[in-house]
Amino acid sequence: MSAGGFVNVPLLSAYHLLHPKPAILVISADAAGRVNGMIAAWTTPISHSPPLIGVSISPKRYTYELVKESGEFTLNIMSKEYVKQINFLGTVSGRDRKDKLRESGLTISKSKKVKAPHVQEALAVLECRVEKEVEAGDHVFFIARILEAYAKSGVFDEVYKPEKAKILLHLGGAYYTTISDEIITP
Repeated sequence: MSAGGFVNVPLLSAYHLLHPKPAILVISADAAGRVNGMIAAWTTPISHSPPLIGVSISPKRYTYELVKESGEFTLNIMSKEYVKQINFLGTVSGRDRKDKLRESGLTISKSKKVKAPHVQEALAVLECRVEKEVEAGDHVFFIARILEAYAKSGVFDEVYKPEKAKILLHLGGAYYTTISDEIITP
């Protein structure tokens, strides 16, 4: 134990100090229309104007190849009721499966402005087109423009309604949580 009651955290686990973060389903497709999805907790808003978002993906991931090839993806914000499907999608590679998304039991739907589909079960969807890639250690940070955004009726009104939108949050490994119903204001 060090001064002030803190204990050291191994640097390889330090990013977990920034969690929980939404377990977001990233979906992309190749030129032939083969679709794949992976779970990414490493996403962040970057700019209001233009509307930019960033997602960090390892080049080892099959979804990385599809995003790199197509330059497009959807971000699907999921609720806690889909924890089994999300954990499956986060632990199984699309390289090894014919259709990992359908195998998960989620319903694939056509998106409005990008070729990459989204899932009907999502609380909200962001359709994105890559504008820039930044090598970032063992990951690549994709900076993308949000082309379209939509949410399920009743779960969002400028901010999520916590009593209705039980966003699945990733703690690390196979551990998840969700938000409480409480809204805290100063």
